[in-house]
Amino acid sequence: MTQQIILLTNTGSPRTANEEDVRRYLLEFLTDGDIISIPYPLRQLLVRGIIVPRRVRYSASRYRRLVALSDGVMPLTTEMQRLTALVAQLTQLPALYAPRYAQTSRAEWGEHIAQLAGTDDVEVLLLPLFPQYTRSNTGSATTYFSDLPKPSGGSYKTTVLTPWGTNQLYIRRLTELVASRVDISDDSCHYVGTYHSIPESHRRYDQAHSWDYRAQCVATLEAVTGRLGVPEERVHLAFHSAMGHGRWLQPSLTTVLQELVAQGVRRVVLFSPSFVAECLETKLDLELEARSLFVEAGGEELVYTPCLSAHPGTAELIASLVESLR
Repeated sequence: MTQQIILLTNTGSPRTANEEDVRRYLLEFLTDGDIISIPYPLRQLLVRGIIVPRRVRYSASRYRRLVALSDGVMPLTTEMQRLTALVAQLTQLPALYAPRYAQTSRAEWGEHIAQLAGTDDVEVLLLPLFPQYTRSNTGSATTYFSDLPKPSGGSYKTTVLTPWGTNQLYIRRLTELVASRVDISDDSCHYVGTYHSIPESHRRYDQAHSWDYRAQCVATLEAVTGRLGVPEERVHLAFHSAMGHGRWLQPSLTTVLQELVAQGVRRVVLFSPSFVAECLETKLDLELEARSLFVEAGGEELVYTPCLSAHPGTAELIASLVESLR
């Protein structure tokens, strides 16, 4: 009898905040053709010869700061391991957290699956924990983890969760999380939904393959703020964490916050539907740096809403997504 096993995946984090581990993580991440989509030889030269040597010290310092703010752990790894254990309990299925960039080969993941399931007669239920699809998140994870090799030969059958940015339970959980942080009857408060930015070239690629990341972001934001009852004029879309040169999705979070201050807005609720668990981009870029930027520009208060992992019902949400695949 075929055993089903849950594979939860997202981008992942370096194993530690030391420079060597950060270097390994950046090399694997940035040499992925779904992240930097230029020909392989040029990509390797660019990443190994220029980007990583210039970036590794700065990135390691940021990860050290993140760990210091998170009780000495990588919050993404810790939260995902906790959620994976809870999902296994709820579904009564073996479950494995498999970050996309973990310096682990496809063959090694195949062996981990067989060890956890006790057999290699397994169907993998792959859940990319990215509510909105783009080639650089769900696309890359699906390509990497589909049809993993079995230790005995052949490959595992894989069933993949489709993007779930308008799933009703997801919207309800996210809405509850935002509402727990703010008095929604306060009509002076503006709501900013910010998403991890992607290059415009990636958006065009996705559109040619029937996906539109920006449209998915808008749909999630409208569903959440509609459920909250926030009028359209107090809802704002933004993108953050753009990296490198070229055109990225706009408007940037920095621009949106500065414009709101210039318009006289003094209170903002900030949340990011891109992320299931806290990580570098949320704890540093949003909770700390975006708040500082807003206050220094003249705003009074920025209320940061943590990721879904802070909601006690998130494991039940993920378990319901698993059930949709069975």
